[in-house]
Amino acid sequence: MTDEPIELVAPWIEANNVTHPVVILPDGALEKVIGVTGFPTSAVFFGTEKKWTGHPGGSGGALSQYAKEGRKDSIYPKKLSKVFKAWDKADRVKALAELKKLQPKLEGEDAAWATRMESFMLETCAKDFAASATEIDAGYWYRGVQLVQPYLGKGSLYPELDKVSARLAELQANKIYASEIAGGEAVAKAEALVKQMAFVDAVKAYKSAVKKGGEGQISQHALAAGQELINNRNPGFKPTCPNCKGKTKSACSKHYEEMKM
Repeated sequence: MTDEPIELVAPWIEANNVTHPVVILPDGALEKVIGVTGFPTSAVFFGTEKKWTGHPGGSGGALSQYAKEGRKDSIYPKKLSKVFKAWDKADRVKALAELKKLQPKLEGEDAAWATRMESFMLETCAKDFAASATEIDAGYWYRGVQLVQPYLGKGSLYPELDKVSARLAELQANKIYASEIAGGEAVAKAEALVKQMAFVDAVKAYKSAVKKGGEGQISQHALAAGQELINNRNPGFKPTCPNCKGKTKSACSKHYEEMKM
């Protein structure tokens, strides 16, 4: 949940492959409901009734008290538990198969939940397939393959499988497929290191990606990404150093580590 504009939220959702719902409440609507007077603030609700608001440091007693009174069961229908469990484990094929098997037996609210869940599954699949095609076209084959892989298991009931499988087969027949995937894996490792602000190791990982990617597009992406870290003076950055620039994650002259791609 956020109060930031859609122009900021949408790119973040796409860049981080967020699959859970994100709610935008502008103009401090959530803060007004909770009664925020400072940050951080915690709140306890039972349905629409606010039971407690305050600083999280003083929430122990209140949270313990209301946790005892709160519902212990899942908010989701029990009959769909296998579906939600499979989905949460990223077993997309099993989740849809279980749902399809259950749907003829469901009634009332359970049936309504199943319909909503099916729509969510199919929409997520369509978005992942579209994102996969975009990544592959941009030269990130590994990312593209990773996005569609969860939907391609035996007995999958998702639409457009023939089209996606044909695209993957075309890639796999290419002589640079192995190097593109190996380079892509190394790039994914480098990107994870960047998020951890381990910039020296990230540059090393990008260099490895350049080598593993051979003549493929991923090598060029890795080279550009690694060089950008160097140009930004990221290698050696220490978040605890007052002289390192926190906003740009640029290392000071004392901590900067000179590197080359």
